[in-house]
Amino acid sequence: MRFEAHHAFPFVAVLSIISSQVAAKSQNVCGINRYNNEIPLTERIVGGNRSYEGEWPWQVSIRLTHPQAGKVGHWCGGVLVDKEWIITAAHCLINPLFMLPQAKHWEVRVGEYHQKMDDGYEQTYQVSDVFHYPLYKGYDNDIALMKLAEPVKISEFVQPICLPPSTHTEFFDKECIASGWGKLDHNKKGSDVLQKVRIKVFNNALCQTAYFNKFKITIRTWHLCAGTDDEKGGKGTCHGDSGGPLQCKIGSTWYLAGITSFGSGCAKP
Repeated sequence: MRFEAHHAFPFVAVLSIISSQVAAKSQNVCGINRYNNEIPLTERIVGGNRSYEGEWPWQVSIRLTHPQAGKVGHWCGGVLVDKEWIITAAHCLINPLFMLPQAKHWEVRVGEYHQKMDDGYEQTYQVSDVFHYPLYKGYDNDIALMKLAEPVKISEFVQPICLPPSTHTEFFDKECIASGWGKLDHNKKGSDVLQKVRIKVFNNALCQTAYFNKFKITIRTWHLCAGTDDEKGGKGTCHGDSGGPLQCKIGSTWYLAGITSFGSGCAKP
């Protein structure tokens, strides 16, 4: 299945090409931050803590220029997986407020840390192509790709995350972190500084039990269930964190396990 007529490749083919490119460049660094992944992990995303500068160099800010409202600024998170490619959530582009899957409305800022300060290592790039999953609907297949107009300049603050090896698809026992500039709580503003929170990956059957009256959680396809260790809430993602990474550590390297899609409000049980 293909996208709009002006796109040459179906989404799955594009994602396969990216995976192949990342594998072919395996000699290049991915999934390693400027601290060699050795900084201590603390516990606003909701209930989280500030990240360190350069801790998540693959985290990007996706910024919207609305055709009527003008420059909105940070709208969603995203993840750098290659010098020219960003993964984010499809609902960031197509949602009840608007349908803006056209590249001209979007730009991506890499190397961002403090949204209201110039730290000196931010880079902003125009998006040249947008591909949302052709079977996206509601919160099913909630994934999209953005191709940048030019490759990013790699630095200690801008690095791609690794995609998981094909032999590893489960993250139940791994250290996993969500990050973003979303609201610190449902009634608060978004964070100026990039936040992080430790969360745990669960079997999808747990989320199916929790959400069955609203959503059908697929057991082994596109959904990934994650939350607090005790399932009591109080920590997690909120509005503005959508599309940002769930990064999990395998050995000494961070891999992209998933992207923020939806939940029970802001860190509710």
